[in-house]
Amino acid sequence: MDPLTAGADAEPRPYWLDDPARPDPLPPLRGRERCSLAVVGGGFSGLWTALIAKEREPDRDVVLLEGARVAWAASGRNGGFCSASPTHGLGNGLGRWPSEIEELERLGAANLTVHAPLAG
Repeated sequence: MDPLTAGADAEPRPYWLDDPARPDPLPPLRGRERCSLAVVGGGFSGLWTALIAKEREPDRDVVLLEGARVAWAASGRNGGFCSASPTHGLGNGLGRWPSEIEELERLGAANLTVHAPLAG
């Protein structure tokens, strides 16, 4: 198989949107909606914000607003990859902030753990 043409028929679509079992999109919001928290944007940040808000207060009325489809844009293009590095990689962090890298890596790991305390 020629590696240059092996993916010629591949479609640039996030894995979860290519799954036949994916949920259908909800109809567009029409008119007014009342809620205690409106989250704008259905990427990773918006989804996590809505999820954590409901976990902390299950009775909270949360509405997630997305102009296209949840996780279709930048959050979808990376295939769901999530990195603990706040410096875009250990090598980059070491090159720019060598004296702070230990703390930056610790904070980055804490970002991936919802309930992790930041005090070490």
